[in-house]
Amino acid sequence: MCNLGLPRLALRCFAEFTLSEANVLSMTGFDLLIVVWLRKVKHTGEVKVGFTRTLFTSTLVVGGAVGAMALYNKFIERQVSEPDTVLKGEERRYPWKYGDIFYQVKGARDAKPLLLIHGFGPGASSYEWRKNVDALSEQFRVFTLDLLGFGLSDHPGIDYTAETFSDLISDFLKEAIGKPAVVVAHGLTCAYVIADAYRRPQLFERLVLVSPPADILEESFQSPMSNAVKFLLRTPLLGQFIYNTLTSRRAIRAYYDVECFQNPGLITEELVEYIYSNAHQSNDRYPAASMLSDNLVMDVREPLARLQVPVVAIWGREDVFTLPETGNLFKQVNRSIDTRLMDKARKQLQYEQAEKFNALVSEFAGETVTQ
Repeated sequence: MCNLGLPRLALRCFAEFTLSEANVLSMTGFDLLIVVWLRKVKHTGEVKVGFTRTLFTSTLVVGGAVGAMALYNKFIERQVSEPDTVLKGEERRYPWKYGDIFYQVKGARDAKPLLLIHGFGPGASSYEWRKNVDALSEQFRVFTLDLLGFGLSDHPGIDYTAETFSDLISDFLKEAIGKPAVVVAHGLTCAYVIADAYRRPQLFERLVLVSPPADILEESFQSPMSNAVKFLLRTPLLGQFIYNTLTSRRAIRAYYDVECFQNPGLITEELVEYIYSNAHQSNDRYPAASMLSDNLVMDVREPLARLQVPVVAIWGREDVFTLPETGNLFKQVNRSIDTRLMDKARKQLQYEQAEKFNALVSEFAGETVTQ
C-alpha cells in the first residue's frame, strides 16, 4: 500500500466510500461503530499514510501562509523610511515614565502657552497641525507634541489605555509647560483633556475641542469581541500582517477621503506617503490595537458636567460620522459650552479650513478669563 501513487490512493478511497454509502442508511449507530472499528483495524496502514499525507500537506499550507506573512511584513518594514517633522520650531524631548516624548515649541517666551494635541488614526502625529502652528505662534507660545506611540516619540510595546494618555497630557502640562495653558485637542484626545481639566483645573486656562466624538459622553465597556481584536492585533506575526493591511497606502487614502477631508483634492501623494511612513514605525500596532478595540474610549460625561474651564467645541458640518445634534448633546451636559459648526470641512477641519480655525482659536483663547 505504501507504494501506491497519490492518484491511485485517492481513487481507491473514493470507490470504497461510494460503495459504502448505499448501506449507511440501513445501519444502526452500533453497526456504524463496528464498521468503522473494523476498517480501522483492516486499513491501519492506509490510515497512517493518509494521516501522514494530510499532516504534511497542512503543514506546507500553514508554513507557506506564515512565510508569506513574514515576507510581507519584512517588505513593508524595509521600504519605510524614518519620519521627520515638517513643523518649524525648537525641537525638544520630554522624558516620561514610559518613554521620551517629542515636542516642539514656537513663539515668544512671554506669550500665553497653547498646547496642540493630535488625534488618533493611522500615522497620527503633530503633523496634522502643520497649517496652524505658524499662524498661532504669532500670538501664543505654541507647544505641539507627538503622543506616546506616535510620530517621533518613543513607541514602547505596552498596553495603551485611556489613562496612559490622560496621565501623559497632565504630566506634560505640569512639567514641560509649567503654567496654565490653552489646550487644543482633536478627536478622542478631547476626552483626556476634559478629564484632566476637571481633576487639575490649575493647569488649564481654556479648552478647544476639535471634532470630539459623542461616545465620550457614554459609558464605555470592553466586550469579549473587543478584547479578542486587541489580542489578535498585538500578536507579532499575524497582528503585524493585519495592521500592515489596514494601513496600506490605499487604506490611508480611503480613510482620509471618507473621514478627514470634504475636499478630496487635499489628499496628495505627499500626504499619503508621510502618513504611511509614520504608520509603519516600530510597535505601531500596539496603540492601534487599543484604539480599534475601543480601549482608548473614556466616559467624561460627569467631568464635563462639572467643568469650570471655558470650552469651545467645533465640528465639521460635512463630517459623515458626526450627527447634526452632537453639539446639542454636549450642551445638554454643560450649558456653558460654546458649540460651532464649520462649513466645508470634516474631521480635519483645522487643516481644511485653517484660516477660519486659526482665527477662531485666536479670538477664543485671547479673551480674558473672568472668575
